[in-house]
Amino acid sequence: MAKPYQKRAMRNFRSAGNSAVRFTGNAASKAAVGAFKWAATDHLEFGKSLDRMPSMGILDSLWYILMLFLIQIAGAILAGVLMFGLIAYVIPFVLFGSI
Repeated sequence: MAKPYQKRAMRNFRSAGNSAVRFTGNAASKAAVGAFKWAATDHLEFGKSLDRMPSMGILDSLWYILMLFLIQIAGAILAGVLMFGLIAYVIPFVLFGSI
């Protein structure tokens, strides 16, 4: 049979562990809630700018979306070409001197 002071010591360890887990859980919960609230906040006030923007017709909206899509495709192609040039020409030149 365990001595009384050993039981008390084990209870103290258990309660210390429980309080540490509870504190960690509360802190993590508060951090997650704060992070999600910050992420959901409109920091750039984009909602206000959408309210102030004049309304466009359906064809103007589709044209605007198409132009943005084409600009993004062109940017992706340009980024691919620049990355190819970096990997194929610049890195070997830096590592091995003139080719």
